[in-house]
Amino acid sequence: MIAFVRTLVLAAITNTVSLALAAWIFDAFTVEPLGFAVAVVLFTALSVALRGIVVGMVAKFARGYTIVGGLVLTLVALLLTDRAASAEGFSIHGLGTWAGVTLIVWAAGVAYGEVDQHAPAQR
Repeated sequence: MIAFVRTLVLAAITNTVSLALAAWIFDAFTVEPLGFAVAVVLFTALSVALRGIVVGMVAKFARGYTIVGGLVLTLVALLLTDRAASAEGFSIHGLGTWAGVTLIVWAAGVAYGEVDQHAPAQR
């Protein structure tokens, strides 16, 4: 349980910083305070859940698949978060912005993964 809480806290901190940085860099990525808070919670829940599922499957595959899979999962989590939190003031527009935000958040996730070496414990 402590490991799971640690994972959630580290992920939330990482996602807060990376999403804020991406919003600061890209004009087409707009966030309002409520939307940002909702997005961090949603994105953290999605990314931790997806990471927990994928880590077990990816252990069998090459590192290249891990990189591509991580980018795809980050994009999927961002798409779901954008759709769910758009009414609260979280929106990403434009292909270049989507690519840039995905790369920034994915890179932060890679760094976070180096700190939190394992997925949350399976129940």
